[in-house]
Amino acid sequence: MTTVERWILSRQVSVRLRAYTGAGTAGPSVVVLHGLGVGIDVLRDAAPGFDPFQRLADEGLNVLAMDWPGHGRSGGRRGRLTYRMAMDAAAAAVSEAQQLWDGTVGLFGSALGGVLAFYAALEDPRVSAVACHNVLDLRDVHPVIQRTRQGLLLPLAGWLRRADALPRHLRVPTSAVVAPADLAADPDMARVLRRHDQAVRSYDMDSLVSLFLTPEDKPAVTAQTTPTFVAVGAGDRVLPETPTRAFVTQLTCPRELWVLPGGGHQLWLDHPEAFVPAAATFLKSHLT
Repeated sequence: MTTVERWILSRQVSVRLRAYTGAGTAGPSVVVLHGLGVGIDVLRDAAPGFDPFQRLADEGLNVLAMDWPGHGRSGGRRGRLTYRMAMDAAAAAVSEAQQLWDGTVGLFGSALGGVLAFYAALEDPRVSAVACHNVLDLRDVHPVIQRTRQGLLLPLAGWLRRADALPRHLRVPTSAVVAPADLAADPDMARVLRRHDQAVRSYDMDSLVSLFLTPEDKPAVTAQTTPTFVAVGAGDRVLPETPTRAFVTQLTCPRELWVLPGGGHQLWLDHPEAFVPAAATFLKSHLT
């Protein structure tokens, strides 16, 4: 399998991509979006000897993995990623996938990447299908607030924003949004995800506000027309099963909900042999 490092510009920021040719020219392709605090190399190093991007490509897909701006080896201020920055970067990566393989393009996202993949597919008509491990209605995040730290952080940030008193570069620890114990079922894997030298340990408060507390610039999830696969672990404490089911019931596009009993927040790394074929089968059915 051919693997190539590539770089593109998004908003004048250098964005790192890693391309895996699993289907060849004119074959189906997916742009892969990672979650909060991690990056391509963090995920590749999380489980010894396992490359999750290659595992997806092994299902017969061309894979274009992206480090978000401010993450991994991409440029930009560390931990700065607004909603619009994310949408622009995803669109630039879709353009690159089209140029590389000249076939249909889908999106695949995990954790926050799953959430943003859903919205990127909603906004970009070139995306033919999307697989989301985790979804969230960014117009109303309160149904998924599970931890005391989130229950304190989000109302405070909202109050500062309404009072026009939000410090632009106030830093918020990533652990204030996702508890370290919730990262992965395997403590060793969670430790790698948290302590890797490319892990993002804090975010600009205004980035988190842009992502989670500005409903006015997010389209309604009911506007989605792109075929959508949604996966969740029944034991996920970050983005749980119940609000995920409620989210999916709102959709009128072709859709599939896939729930893994006993799965947590890292389906892609903890249960790849169950999760990856299910997501890839859905994607290929709409990309070929």
